[in-house]
Amino acid sequence: MKNKKSYRLQSKLMTYFFSLIMIIVIMLDIFFIYKMSEIVEKDTHVYAYEIVKQLGRNIESYIDHMREVMWMISSQDTSLINQLKEPLNQKAVRKSYFLEEMRNRGSSNGVVSINIFGENGLVLTDSASNAIKDYIDVKQMEWYTKAVEAQGKPVISASHTQNYLKNEGKWVFSLSAAIMEENKILGIVLIDMSYKNLTDMCNDIQLGEKGYVYIVGQGQEMIYHPKQQLIYSGILQEDLARVMQQEEGSFTEVLEDKRLVTVHSLKEVGWRVVGVSYIGELLVSKQEIIIPLIILTLLALVVAFLISKRIVSQTAKPIRELTEHMQEIELGKLGVEIDTQSDTEEIQCLTASFKEMVYKIEGLIEQVEDNQKKLRKSELKVLQSQINPHFLYNSLDTIIWLGEREECEKVVQMTAALARYFRLSLSKGKEVITIYEEVEHVKHYLQIQKIRYASKLTYTIEVSPDIFDEMIVKIVLQPLVENALYHGIKDLEEGGYIRVLGFREGNNIILEVYDNGKGMSREQIKNILKAPSSTSITKGGVAIKNVHERIQVYFGQDYGLSYESEYGKWTKVRITIPVIEIGEWNEKNRTNY
Repeated sequence: MKNKKSYRLQSKLMTYFFSLIMIIVIMLDIFFIYKMSEIVEKDTHVYAYEIVKQLGRNIESYIDHMREVMWMISSQDTSLINQLKEPLNQKAVRKSYFLEEMRNRGSSNGVVSINIFGENGLVLTDSASNAIKDYIDVKQMEWYTKAVEAQGKPVISASHTQNYLKNEGKWVFSLSAAIMEENKILGIVLIDMSYKNLTDMCNDIQLGEKGYVYIVGQGQEMIYHPKQQLIYSGILQEDLARVMQQEEGSFTEVLEDKRLVTVHSLKEVGWRVVGVSYIGELLVSKQEIIIPLIILTLLALVVAFLISKRIVSQTAKPIRELTEHMQEIELGKLGVEIDTQSDTEEIQCLTASFKEMVYKIEGLIEQVEDNQKKLRKSELKVLQSQINPHFLYNSLDTIIWLGEREECEKVVQMTAALARYFRLSLSKGKEVITIYEEVEHVKHYLQIQKIRYASKLTYTIEVSPDIFDEMIVKIVLQPLVENALYHGIKDLEEGGYIRVLGFREGNNIILEVYDNGKGMSREQIKNILKAPSSTSITKGGVAIKNVHERIQVYFGQDYGLSYESEYGKWTKVRITIPVIEIGEWNEKNRTNY
């Protein structure tokens, strides 16, 4: 099963915490942008409508003023009425100073001309220069027919040129009304107003850089448009049908761009003032808010990241310190001081539990080490109790046999070697002795065995004097030599050879026991240090394993025995221990003596 990738707690907390903040901030931004868009769009609708409505008020006010002029002309001057009642044999054109005065008064408001067309054929004009074309029948013109239909009510016409005048007419829009007397039409008053005045009022309206307004009449005739010629030529079109369906309010349409169309009706006049705003410009205004918002959001996220990092670091610090302590303890540093500080109850509880656990582990380790040392001492005593009587019986048998043969010199040698051997075995109860003492111990053992086996055994001991004062666990060489003797060369007819070497190698001491006996197979080498502890000493492996384990108990797992062998030819066992002089050993292991 593939292991999942692991992450540090601080990284996880930082990721979760910052992600949560980022999600909340982004959601708030989205909500803010959405609400802002609604508000901006709503405000744009309201703004556009108010602008268009204000333009409508201005136009109505302007037309109302012209209506007052119209009323004054048609109802206040009796001389005009009397002239319209006169019977005439033919058409006549007269200048009216009253009309001239009224035109002069209204010129500041864009009044271009004032004319009255009587039913009796009389034309009253405000200026002698405004000659009427002879071939023009004004009664067929739209402004005339509408005035007749209105029966005294003023009507307003679409923009047009003064095509009824002989002189070059201006571009105007007109207000016309019938002069009535007892439900009889005496004539039609025509006030032509400058189209430029209407254009100026419309051009003053600001609906963005591309926005504009236009005015359309009841019959979908275009009263005003900033691109009037393009409208007349059919190059540019407006959705007038939809505009006429909308008395008040707004709608959106898509032509080249998405547009907001705002409509306000001038009911008295019958016009609709239409404002056109471009949605794209609305989006530009959104961007002016969104870009600073994004910058502010990024700054907020940076601040949130730094704050989150600090909070998470402070939260995770005691856990991180506790983890570091655990790792140190995992490496065997049980004495490390655990000083993790936290105001979090759970971490305080965890720290206290961890301290208690370490304290108990230290106690258990000390107990285990003490038990192991006691066990090895017991095993050593068992080993000695098994080796010593067995070896003593054999040695005494040999001494008796030598005495019977009257080989007194050998009896003396063997007795002296045996005495020194047992004296060194006891070592005053010490578990650790010098290498010199250990070498002396095995030398006496070999002296005794040499007397017993005579020509079957020769040996050499080559130990460097510079390691004599180093410390070693006692009775490690003798079991190895005994194993070499009984399991290696005992069955040889003659020529058995054992060599004991000792030297310094770096910071280690190396002791080797070599024999030219029957050797071991790879399987035997593999299993020799795995023999169960309950196996009898006569099996050989127990003593070897005991030596190996005692070395590791005292010096560590990096030390102990290793074997090399060629089956049928030779075997070499190698002891590796660290360089520890007696003074250093006494300081570290006072309780072992």
